Amino acid sequence: MAAPPVEVDGKSKISLSEAHFFSLLTQGNLYTLTPLTDAKGLTKLLVASLQRKIYCIEYSNGRPLMREVPFTYIPGCAEIVSIDAVNRSIIQEDFIVGITIIKKDDTTGQQSCFFNVYSDWDLTCDSALDVVSQNCLPLELKFVPYHLYHTKTCGKRGWETVWLLSGSDGCIHIYQSDDESHGYQEADGYFAFPEFEEVDGITLCIDVFYYPDNKRRITGTSGENGKVHIFLVKLESTPTIEATRVMEWDYPSPSVKIYNQTASVAVPEILEAYVKEKDGATDDREISPFIAVGNSLESCFVYRDVFDKCQGCLLEDTDINDVVTCCIVCDIDQDGELEVLIGTYGQVILIYKNNEEIEQWELYHSVTLPCPVLAMVHCDVMGDGTLQLIVMTTIGIHIFQADPWKLAGLLLSRMEKLCDQTYVNGYTSEELREK
Repeated sequence: MAAPPVEVDGKSKISLSEAHFFSLLTQGNLYTLTPLTDAKGLTKLLVASLQRKIYCIEYSNGRPLMREVPFTYIPGCAEIVSIDAVNRSIIQEDFIVGITIIKKDDTTGQQSCFFNVYSDWDLTCDSALDVVSQNCLPLELKFVPYHLYHTKTCGKRGWETVWLLSGSDGCIHIYQSDDESHGYQEADGYFAFPEFEEVDGITLCIDVFYYPDNKRRITGTSGENGKVHIFLVKLESTPTIEATRVMEWDYPSPSVKIYNQTASVAVPEILEAYVKEKDGATDDREISPFIAVGNSLESCFVYRDVFDKCQGCLLEDTDINDVVTCCIVCDIDQDGELEVLIGTYGQVILIYKNNEEIEQWELYHSVTLPCPVLAMVHCDVMGDGTLQLIVMTTIGIHIFQADPWKLAGLLLSRMEKLCDQTYVNGYTSEELREK
């Protein structure tokens, strides 16, 4: 199907064009789009529709492909609520996929909810995802599921992946691996996440930010009651809450994102000789994360020093484009600084950039789509080394890419600046060129 027309604001420095569009027979929701990156660094997209269907979008030799993945234990009468996925290994494809569903009994009319965990390790299979989709551990739920989110925590076996699932019972449930059953089970209590005991109401979004030394984390939750909870947790043998901040609105808050303003990427091995050696690691105390909060019907804000001065900056025009549905933070213009992207049911994506001179976030760019925006991710799904903006609307998946010629020019200019440095790792630029 041909992509519907998309209007992109051409006044800013961002150059986005729609590369591909994938139509969906039935729409998804805020929680039914997730990226999945394999050990080679290639990213697939898992897209779920409300009516049971789950699709995988990937690129092979530059060509896009969308195929249905037949996940087991999802009956035809079930509705998919949320989906999340992670690769636990950096050397192999050790995928785990979590899917929450609501199943309705046609005879009695009663509903039952399940959290299905799919995992396996089969290195002989050409497609690990196809193997994983056939190995299901269904966990029955006593509540209606909402946001499904994975993060890490330090357990008896060291750092491990855990699932966080918010529910209609007002609780955030923790699921961790069980060696005896080779599956997942719900944790008893909030030993690893004591901050969740203080969260009240239905949670619509969860985000966890770990400091580089993994000694502290910031946990954020936003709820249906308009409350946003932010916690600073010290990670020791027993995690303890050091500070708490609660912000309240009159309407539901569908998103909260915690991030460090400067984008960080791994240095390619070929450029390691050109990179200056640092005197020491960055002190965690110098890091002051930003927190972006999206509110459904009121203005969105970006906060800094949330546990001290709690400086908030209003994002203009976020309250005039219908309901705010989602928010992501990414370096959309490739300048090394992160921008805040707000998706709305009014068919507009608003992009905000931090103006450090006046200490404000300004509307930098906008994209108008033909249908309401439900979810967004920023990842390298094309496999070309650059990142694309993936937007899920009520009719399908839009994939936006930056102008490759402008990206090539940006790369060349940065390489030239790198080579023109007079002193790098003990060598002059002339000596580096000779090497």
